[in-house]
Amino acid sequence: MHQAFCQIIPLDRYNWELCLKIEMKPEQRAYMPSVLYSIAQSKFENLEPYGIMHRGKMVGFIMYGNFGGICWINRIVIDKDHQRKGLGRAAMKQLLEILKGKIRCKEIRTSYATSNHVAAAFFASLGFQPLPSNFDDEVIAQYRS
Repeated sequence: MHQAFCQIIPLDRYNWELCLKIEMKPEQRAYMPSVLYSIAQSKFENLEPYGIMHRGKMVGFIMYGNFGGICWINRIVIDKDHQRKGLGRAAMKQLLEILKGKIRCKEIRTSYATSNHVAAAFFASLGFQPLPSNFDDEVIAQYRS
């Protein structure tokens, strides 16, 4: 597969509404809140939302938060019409590079539903390894570069 070019950009007052057109596939909605909910959540919690641009169009959304030196990647959504093109992988690699460069980011983690085998394979392919957890319905994974 060719390397997908995309760029993650911080959301601001001028571009956040472009993310509202991002749609998930019906089977993905059970695993993730809407982009609108995520943007609202970012305004009340310590979360940094980014848009994912591809060929001048907003095609995705990614967000992380820093909680006590642990940077949690808690959202990644690629529009249903732009999936399976490598854009999610390219965006994650960009975000991982940003987070690895932050002094206050001692660890990088994510979580996903135990039943979400697509997310499990995606994060494992990027270097995330599951941690021991007391949750039956959620996997917590740590990035190991």
